Amino acid sequence: MTASRIPGLDALRGLAALLVLAYHARGLALPREILSHGYLAVDLFFVISGFVLARAYDGALADGAGCAFMLKRLKRLYPMAALGLFLGATLWLIGGKDPASVALLLSLGLLFVPFTAGRDVFPLNGPQWSLMWELASNLVYALVAPWLSTRRLVALVLVGAAAHITLVISQGTGSLGPEGGAWWMGAPRVVYGFFAGVLAARLVMAGRSLVPAAPIVPILAVVVLTLTPPVPETGRAVFDLFAGLVLFPAIVASAAQATVGRLRPALDALAGLSYALYALHIPVVMGLAEVTRTMPDGIVRWSLNALAFPLALGLAWAAHRWFEPWAARRLDRKPQGFSISAPSSSTR
Repeated sequence: MTASRIPGLDALRGLAALLVLAYHARGLALPREILSHGYLAVDLFFVISGFVLARAYDGALADGAGCAFMLKRLKRLYPMAALGLFLGATLWLIGGKDPASVALLLSLGLLFVPFTAGRDVFPLNGPQWSLMWELASNLVYALVAPWLSTRRLVALVLVGAAAHITLVISQGTGSLGPEGGAWWMGAPRVVYGFFAGVLAARLVMAGRSLVPAAPIVPILAVVVLTLTPPVPETGRAVFDLFAGLVLFPAIVASAAQATVGRLRPALDALAGLSYALYALHIPVVMGLAEVTRTMPDGIVRWSLNALAFPLALGLAWAAHRWFEPWAARRLDRKPQGFSISAPSSSTR
């Protein structure tokens, strides 16, 4: 690892972002049975985010640099989130939705205010719910960092785990937070995931990690396998808790110490697209679903739906290549490179 790069985590979040796209394309270009636990990728992204931010800012935040930190996070996350909202609003208007309703949802989304009366917290671009909690966790971290000793950090992680366990068992699933009426259930999920990442970073940087480094390919394979199995509904809660509370923090700690090797250029490029891919892929997927909704099943419909992958990747590349630098200049922020471990939470 260098001062600015964590190649293993770049690889991890790049793969996770691609799996998020595949998860949301189920029932369109892919069978609905695959990636049945794809929603767990959000837990992985929260842990990655906590690790990367702690590695970069833990010392500065302990010295009281919270305001500067939050300004950087807003400049990093807000432009692409806003672009995703505008794309979603455009598609809603093209589809004939009431302009006044679209304007209301757009306004709420731009302010990161949850819409509690619908299926999605942010109907114009559903995955924005995790960005809301990402920013909330960043704010909490900025506020408590000066007093966040490792002992208190462990206590915070345990409190988050206990609350998350309670909710997952009561709901029977770890997919908590995206729904409008239950948006608040995402809070324990992010408290545990984000601050478990912070704790993992402290342990790794101090040379006290209990998780050894592993080759990156097996690590990525474990992620794919974790999101894949068709676990019976009676066992879903237990499986989701094991993945989110135990497996993902261990995976992140191991990947942070891993070497990537010859796969690094491809994985770096995918990692660079990961945030844009997350923020923009749902309007692409939902737009294609609407176009093909009344078409009969067959090769034509499947082929159109399969365009979700190249279109989403192409849009993410274009936004990362042109929109992000433009927004960075407007906000006087250094543009993100294609392979910087800039954290983001990226799925529903």
